[in-house]
Parts: sequence; structure tokens; C-alpha cells
Amino acid sequence: MNVRANQLEALFDSAAAVGPRHWKGRLSRNNLESWLQGIISDVRNGKHKAPEETALYRMSWYRDTNGELLDTQVTAVEVLNILRPIVATAVYIVFTALALFENPIAKKKLLHAKKGYYEMFVQEVRRYYPFFPFQAARVRKDFLWKGHDFKKDNLVLLDMYGTNHHPDLWDNPDQFIPERFADREENPYDLIPQGGGSYYHGHRCPGEWLTIEIMKSSLDLLVNHMEYSVLVQDLSHSMMRIPSLPKSRFIMNQVTKL
Repeated sequence: MNVRANQLEALFDSAAAVGPRHWKGRLSRNNLESWLQGIISDVRNGKHKAPEETALYRMSWYRDTNGELLDTQVTAVEVLNILRPIVATAVYIVFTALALFENPIAKKKLLHAKKGYYEMFVQEVRRYYPFFPFQAARVRKDFLWKGHDFKKDNLVLLDMYGTNHHPDLWDNPDQFIPERFADREENPYDLIPQGGGSYYHGHRCPGEWLTIEIMKSSLDLLVNHMEYSVLVQDLSHSMMRIPSLPKSRFIMNQVTKL
């Protein structure tokens, strides 16, 4: 199973990469799709019993407008599209652990806080730390926007980290302050760790709210259900890498369950 976990990690770890990391991601995708095709075939022929409420079962038995089952490769791609982003939330969980380590006062507040503070803490993790520091896209057609001339096929970078730390949008942007989200009005264009705009017409991740819930559950686990020590390690993270991660990841020691 560790092999599959490493392959799933390679899918998001190869985002925007070139060279060996890029090819590792492509090879992992091919291997995972082949593996899932076998599982889907086993579901359909009764060799594997998948619970009816799971994505695997629903997609394995989904029929198109002609009443035909989807091709196993197409189904495998769709199942992988569910698994990949869920595994990618591991990046945010690492930064959640890092935030607790770097902000012990906020961690103490969590011990006695209501659940609303958990969401504020998670939102500040998403704002303060980079997941994707930036996004890239090519211009599809010429247009002029606020005095900037965008030409077709130009490469454009969206500075996500910069937007999440812009002093015109955030007070004391370089400080970790969960309370800033206490009474803050939502705006789809300033807090953009997973893309900006609407889910329907913008480039914003539709799994954003699921990510937040997974982060809150992980935060509760780290604060209330386990004890651990943090080894001396290199916790610096790059603004040039997609996704960004602490160089040493986050190494925990003497982990015990409460």
C-alpha cells in the first residue's frame, strides 16, 4: 500500500515540475489508472465488494446516456480525480502542524476554544502558508484589463501568496492571526489559496470546503487526541516550488495517543 501512497503523492507533488519529478508524476498516473481499472473490473464481475455509498461503486456502475457502462479507463480517471485532491490535502495538514509548532499561543487557545476558532485557525493556515505560491496560465485571446495588455498565448502568473499577504487587503499580513477571520466578510478575490473567483466561472477549487473540513478534523486530532515532540529539522519552505512544503516535511517523535 505504501507504493500506492507514494504514487498518489507524486501526482500532486509533480504539479508544474519539469524533469524527473514531472516524469515520476506521469508514470505514477499511468500505474494508478491501470491499478484502478483492475479494481473496477473486479467490482463489476463481483470479485470486489464495494459499499454502495462509495465513489468507487457509484462510478463503476454509472451508465452514460445510452445506458452503457463507462469504459474502465474513463472510470479509473474519474475515481483518481476523487483520490488525488484528497491526498493533496496532506500538504495543508503538514502546514497545520507547522502552524501549531510556530504559534504556541494560538495552540493554547485551541485547547479551550469553541469550534468556530478552529475554522479561523484553519483559514489563517491557508492564508499564511503557501500551498501553491502561484498559478500559471496562457492567455486564450487578446484583451486589455486595467491598463495591462494581455496578448494571446502569453504566459501569465497569478501571485496567490502575494495576494494572500497584500497589505491593502490584510492588516499585519506577515503575522499569524486567526482572529482576523472572526467577523470577516467573504470575498472570492482576496483569500485565494485554492484559486480565485467563483466555483462555476472562476479558477477556484470546487473541493475547497471539503479541504477545510479535513483540516479542521486534523487540527482537532493534533491538539486534543495526541502528544508528540518535534525534532530539530529544516522547516523552511520555498516560494518557487509547487506545491510548497517544509524542506524536511514535518518530522514528529514520541507520538502518543491521548
